Amino acid sequence: MSGTAKPLLIFDFDGTLANTIETGIGIYNELAAGYGLRSVTSEEVRELRKLNTRALLDHLEISGLMVVKLGAHIRKILHQRMESVDMIRGTREMILSLHGEGFRLGVITSNSADNVRMVLKRFGLLDCFLFIEAGVSLFGKTHRIGNVLKKTGIAASSTMYVGDETRDMEAARKAHVSAIAVCWGANGREAMETEGPDFCIDDPAELIECARQFERKN
Repeated sequence: MSGTAKPLLIFDFDGTLANTIETGIGIYNELAAGYGLRSVTSEEVRELRKLNTRALLDHLEISGLMVVKLGAHIRKILHQRMESVDMIRGTREMILSLHGEGFRLGVITSNSADNVRMVLKRFGLLDCFLFIEAGVSLFGKTHRIGNVLKKTGIAASSTMYVGDETRDMEAARKAHVSAIAVCWGANGREAMETEGPDFCIDDPAELIECARQFERKN
């Protein structure tokens, strides 16, 4: 790629960098009855990871409107428990390596900025990121990726989005940026591969080589 600027890697947060999924499932089970939903077992969660995001919501009989309400409720409780949330094993070292090599890093998440900063600061990573675009957006992640590119002036062709859900891959495709699917989060490899990501990885260490490959191509 021209000049010395490295590519931009935009990360999802929940399930991609931070291990909030286990905590989130626990909160979901606490709230389920109040929303007329059934709770899920650990065994069922493993099977649900094979489904894409829409199929998962259909399976749990969660409507689009309920997603918004339930999601807000879960995030509110999650905020009270963020001190107990860890980074996913290997992601801290991955971020430090990418930052050390000069890759530009950012976060786009529906979680709150306070929650994200709390975790990143606790693990000494906050200064590694150029921006944190946080909170629920009516327009979705595709729109937010586009906004970030406008603000930073970075080309879509020099950008990768890293996420753990099929809808993250869909957002990347619609925003015309490359995509890295991580298979340790909400959706497993079987579901993620259906979205045709540029890279599909099972370990954070692999992401460093993906970023290097992407840089060489550009």
